Amino acid sequence: MTPKNRRTFISDSLKTATGILVAGSALSENAEARTYQPDRKLGVALCGLGEFATGSIAPEIAYTKNVKLAGVITGDPEGKGREWAGKYGFPEKNIYHYDQIEQMSGNPDIDFIHVVTPNGIHAANTIAIARAGKHVLCEKPMATNSEDCRKMIEECKKAGVLLGIDYRLNWEPHHLKMMEMAGSKTYGDLKTLVTDFSWLRGDHKPWLLDMELAGGGALFDTGVYPIQAGCYLTGEKPIRVTAVANSTRSVYSPDIEETISALFEFPNGTVMSARASYAYNSDCCIVNAENGTFSGEGWFWAQSVDGKPVSRYIKLPEDKVFKVEGTLQQAVLLDAFAEAIMNKTPFRTPGEMGLRDIKIMEATYASAKTGKLVEIKY
Repeated sequence: MTPKNRRTFISDSLKTATGILVAGSALSENAEARTYQPDRKLGVALCGLGEFATGSIAPEIAYTKNVKLAGVITGDPEGKGREWAGKYGFPEKNIYHYDQIEQMSGNPDIDFIHVVTPNGIHAANTIAIARAGKHVLCEKPMATNSEDCRKMIEECKKAGVLLGIDYRLNWEPHHLKMMEMAGSKTYGDLKTLVTDFSWLRGDHKPWLLDMELAGGGALFDTGVYPIQAGCYLTGEKPIRVTAVANSTRSVYSPDIEETISALFEFPNGTVMSARASYAYNSDCCIVNAENGTFSGEGWFWAQSVDGKPVSRYIKLPEDKVFKVEGTLQQAVLLDAFAEAIMNKTPFRTPGEMGLRDIKIMEATYASAKTGKLVEIKY
């Protein structure tokens, strides 16, 4: 088969993402039945070698206990693929083009794939990987619509492979502390949450302006983090949402908002105001409880970059502070996923969680479009 260029592959993948590879391929080995040696690191291949894979994931693999970089999937096997093989020391036979994913079925070097392509092709990538018998760790957001999420979950279950979503902050110690304080009601019942994860995009990452690739605007990019926080701080799923979306620059189309503001209602009575924007920089997570307020400060939502942890802390009542050493978030995440594979145990952030969040975002967009309060259906 003649390899396609990246743009052609993306276009073809988008056309078939909801019904890709209907016939499927027989697995050379049932991934669920596979056994793993306790002293062997699992091989991961990165699907997509863009900025996030280059700056955040690859530099942290060297710090993992259970994982090694064993291959790549790229639109440029001869150039970028060989460059990565030389830099990270995996054999050139483990370089694949996007349309060669199913050929990975018989490669014992690769145990799972981390999908780091644009949002719009997560579904196509994940389904192809599952049918190659490899476990899948998919970057957030899981997909651009809930129907694709369901297909991803179904295909991974059918293939007997594990599906996880890269919700890195579910292992970050300051976020874990926030969860602990909220769950144990250290300062009483939660009353309101105020969250904002925004960044001044300018003209960076132009693919974020492509509806087919991005799926939406700021909500689909950083807005999923405040949604995640609302769920893991309250321990519940929001039941209603009211939202407003707007843009101040003409580069944003009606379907790709520059800024979105939303009010979420939870069953226990907690209300969260959440915002995501490309128009300014903000890291905000404030928890107002019955007997005091605590908040995430510093680069609270930020990703570790170039193998260096990001500084953050929690501001507590009475001018107290909780702060511990930062972690390499992708290294911790990859180790956790590998452990779940080896031990055949559930993964903390499974595909079902990704589906939940896409449903929440779909309801949020519906509210922004109609200007009405929307009930969130799960």
